[in-house]
Amino acid sequence: MAAAFKKKHTLEQTGFAVLDNGFKYNNKFYSFNDIVETRIIKSIHELKVVGVGSNYSHSISIVIGIKSGEFLQVTEQPTWTYDSKLNHVQHIERMFSNISKKSWDNRLQKYIKQVNNSGYFEYNGWRLYPDKNMIESIENNKCYYINSINFLKSYGFITIREKNENLILKILRIFFGKKVIINTLIDTDVFFALLKYYFKVSW
Repeated sequence: MAAAFKKKHTLEQTGFAVLDNGFKYNNKFYSFNDIVETRIIKSIHELKVVGVGSNYSHSISIVIGIKSGEFLQVTEQPTWTYDSKLNHVQHIERMFSNISKKSWDNRLQKYIKQVNNSGYFEYNGWRLYPDKNMIESIENNKCYYINSINFLKSYGFITIREKNENLILKILRIFFGKKVIINTLIDTDVFFALLKYYFKVSW
């Protein structure tokens, strides 16, 4: 996250707080059952000063998707005139972890219902077919069978690489950086659980 001009969506501005049966945001109460999606982005910024050493600042941004279609954001990050507060970052992360646990079943059922109704679930530009043991890119309709690819996990995304990659594909990947990826910032916990349950993919 690059430094912003001013603070936005901070704890103070949003009044974000987790309660026993839900959470508050901008003086409005939301039940855990209202949550249909979660996202989190964390980063550490290093500032090197010659002769002094390094200073570190921490950033976090969470987004909570609600049934109504709202997306509620809480962010702690440095700005040009303001350093982020580590205790705020850690507090937001703890509240996000709590919300993720409380909304787990609700978010999981969203994908399971798709499988029961359509034979696949959609995730971030992909269709995943448990019965066919296959995934499909919605953008170009290209299909990959699970037993023919490797899943390489990185923070925020998974790289898909064919096991029997031919020389041309390997050259394109090495020299032109052509990668096939699945972004995993949405419902990360649920998505990894679905990969393990339906496709036996885990790390």
